[in-house]
Formats: sequence, structure tokens, C-alpha cells
Amino acid sequence: MIEKAKLNFVTERLPLNFIILGYALMAIGVWRVVVVDWRGALFLIFSVFLIFLKSGVIIDVERKLFKKYFGIFFIKSGKWESLSQLNGLLVVKTRETRAMSVLSISRTETSDLFKLYLSLPDRQVELFSGDEEVVLQKAEKLATSLLTTLVVHTEL
Repeated sequence: MIEKAKLNFVTERLPLNFIILGYALMAIGVWRVVVVDWRGALFLIFSVFLIFLKSGVIIDVERKLFKKYFGIFFIKSGKWESLSQLNGLLVVKTRETRAMSVLSISRTETSDLFKLYLSLPDRQVELFSGDEEVVLQKAEKLATSLLTTLVVHTEL
């Protein structure tokens, strides 16, 4: 069994280039505040949003509820929904393609990615994505704690 009553799955953060921009703005903001310029505070506020903005899903195992949230720091905004009609958990293998280009040099990278979904009658809610071992391990623990079935599709 899982010890926690609530499980938190972070599904998305901003892309790495925005997070790096956030750290750069934070450094500029600190520098501007040190030289006693009020505009430095604006850089600091904007940088906090770029660095710490995230979205995800919280599952309350005891009350059988889940919440898709959008948050910053410990503040998570979203609506609780019932898991009473949960069909099960679904692990799906997908192929992800990333294209990167700088000036005239371009590169395409393709990799296999495993995603864990809550399967509801009207939709599927993504909980987690990553390597096969990690996703399957979390999926098995969650299926045990929610007393539901786990379906694994590993073929494309």
C-alpha cells in the first residue's frame, strides 16, 4: 500500500529555455534591486512565474478524488473530481519526436515514451510520463492503492 493519502503527479513545466530565461531575469532583478532601482522587483516577480509555474494531477486515495491543477509554489488551483467511475489505469507507449535547429543546422530526435493515464468513461487524464520502469512501478503502486486494474499497451 502507498503510505500517502494524496499523490501528486507533475505533468508539465515550462520548456527549459523559459526556465533559463527565468533564472537570467532573476539575476538581473537582484542586480537592479542592489543598485536601488524599483524596476528590479518587476524582473524578480516575472522570473518567479517562469521558474516555478507547473501543472499536474493530485489524487486523494482515501476519498477517491482527483484534481487537475495549475500552480506556482504550494498554491494549486483546480477542481476536485470523483474517481467513482474509474475504469482503471492505462500505460501507453508513444513515440516522441523533437526537432531542434540553430541557424542552418537542424536535428531530429525520436524516442519512446511511456505515459500513465487515469481511464474514465468520457476521457483519459495523463498522470505521468517517463521511462518504462519508472512508469510501470508507479502504475502498479497506484493501481494497488486505488484497487483498480492496470492495462499496459507497449506496442506502437
